[in-house]
Amino acid sequence: MGNLMEILRICFSANALVTGIVTIGLVTIITYISFILERKVSTASSFFKKVGINIAEMLLLLLMLLLVTIVFKSLTGGSQVELGGLLANAELTILFYGLFIFNNRLIILLNVFLPFLYHPSSDISRIQGPYAWLFIVSYLILIIVIDYLYSHKEVLAISNYRYLSSQMLFGICWWIFIWIDYRFPLVDIIGMLILFEFYMFVVRIIELKMSTYMHAYNDLENKVNYDALTGVRNRANLNKVSKEFFEKYSQSSVPLTVMMFDIDRFKEFNDHYGHEIGDEVLRHVSHTVERELHVDGSQGQLFRYGGEEFVILLKNVDTKRAQEIVNRINQTLIEMPLFIQGTQLDVTLCFGVTMLRKTDESFDEIFKRVDEYLYQSKNNGRDEMTIEGKIFQYEKVPMIKI
Repeated sequence: MGNLMEILRICFSANALVTGIVTIGLVTIITYISFILERKVSTASSFFKKVGINIAEMLLLLLMLLLVTIVFKSLTGGSQVELGGLLANAELTILFYGLFIFNNRLIILLNVFLPFLYHPSSDISRIQGPYAWLFIVSYLILIIVIDYLYSHKEVLAISNYRYLSSQMLFGICWWIFIWIDYRFPLVDIIGMLILFEFYMFVVRIIELKMSTYMHAYNDLENKVNYDALTGVRNRANLNKVSKEFFEKYSQSSVPLTVMMFDIDRFKEFNDHYGHEIGDEVLRHVSHTVERELHVDGSQGQLFRYGGEEFVILLKNVDTKRAQEIVNRINQTLIEMPLFIQGTQLDVTLCFGVTMLRKTDESFDEIFKRVDEYLYQSKNNGRDEMTIEGKIFQYEKVPMIKI
């Protein structure tokens, strides 16, 4: 009975309450910042960008651990055992959550080597003593848990059972290390382990709630900035990005090329085959163009301006290279036609192409110019491009394999 009361006292003390509030607050901050950082990383991101984000995440985790330590220095009530145990619980909660929330190998390495780094774990006697076998077994289990956390994040995100099992094993292994080093009374160890599980239970609820809100935010952002039919950026996003690009490149030596294209005789597809087939044509064209914009690292941005009209922004690309991209888009449409119900639909495009000029006072001037060039291509017979007022026929180019 006395042991049970001691466990309850540890779990429901004022210090435990303060610890829980601080830890949960820090976890909330970590979740929000991780969401921001992870969104900046994609499969197309450069190696140095990924390394920079990983270092930022590592520094964030270390900062959170430092803040927990600072808070504990202000807690003067309670025994040294209690305060030390609460601090360890807070740190373990942040470490485990960092493993789960970040896809970061630096944090993995930190967790792998930490059992040998904290004081007095570096004392070799722990491995030579009577509990060496217990330390080794616990460490091996911890490594398995860490590896599982890193390689099964998607499973853990939807499986409460596996998530809770992983955190329980993580906490047990660490409290075995702490017991070997400090010989805390067993009742205190049990109390702290229960408290750790409670912290992680609350953290799990917060993580699930925040994930729901953040996915809802992503969905809303996609609806605002992306075209629902084709999946490419929409006109509203073009208005925003074009202003940003103009401000950035109007006084820069880096070239900015703007292209506008139209699907030739699109109305005939709708009238002859129906609007559903017309939608398939729009999707086929947008997906083909999107692929060709990234196949050679051009990183162009495609926008659906309205109807069958699209706009492309190409930074650090001049009109000569833009012409090569247009030729490649045309050739891909020829070699990879759209088939609907066994019928081949030959889709052609006409383009207008222009570059940002030093005399342009706004993006509207660029847009009016490229729109004129597009209609020049249309009026000349379609299935061609007009670059800075000069009409060009499409040429065959070597296909780039990916």
